[in-house]
Amino acid sequence: MELAFGVRDVLLAPRCAGCGEPGSWFCVSCRDQCDPVAHDGRLPIRAAGAHAGPLRAAVRRLKYGGEPGLAHDLGELVALELARDLARGTTVDAVVPVPLHRSRVASRGYDQAALLARAVAARTCLPLRPALHRIRGGRPQVELDRAARAKNIRGAFVAESGSLRGLRVALVDDVATTGATLVDAAAAARAAGARAVRAYVVAVEE
Repeated sequence: MELAFGVRDVLLAPRCAGCGEPGSWFCVSCRDQCDPVAHDGRLPIRAAGAHAGPLRAAVRRLKYGGEPGLAHDLGELVALELARDLARGTTVDAVVPVPLHRSRVASRGYDQAALLARAVAARTCLPLRPALHRIRGGRPQVELDRAARAKNIRGAFVAESGSLRGLRVALVDDVATTGATLVDAAAAARAAGARAVRAYVVAVEE
């Protein structure tokens, strides 16, 4: 399925997911409208921008529009936020995607978080470690309220024991809404031995 999408992306000229202009998946003008967002706490979260406007439209097309080519341009925005942290002295040893459940991958044809993480790792020259596995599907988080989202995602991720031992990892996902998904993924990463966890997303709900 990913091969079919790849062939289509090569044959069809991309149009900006934010404004529709031809030439790129997410144009410079729409990128300029993105103001980075930083949430600090037990799990620091960095986003390329708020989940609104052109960025919201782009994320929606990546997730539901069958346009995996968008992951490259949106991944570059996420990579920029990680690069900024690296320039400030933050140490990150590996990039870890927050995976979809295999049933969702089968229906969608690709895992957008995996594609984003691949772009982030390539741009920052950090190793990609797909160490997490989603063992429960659950309902899509977008359909649930805040309390239900936390319950829906709890215990959804596992990783092989010791697979992230001693590593400082950057989790990569598309959107942070309540943060429940990222918190559960971070818990699984720590259980696998990660010594520190940070999260980087395309957009964050404010």
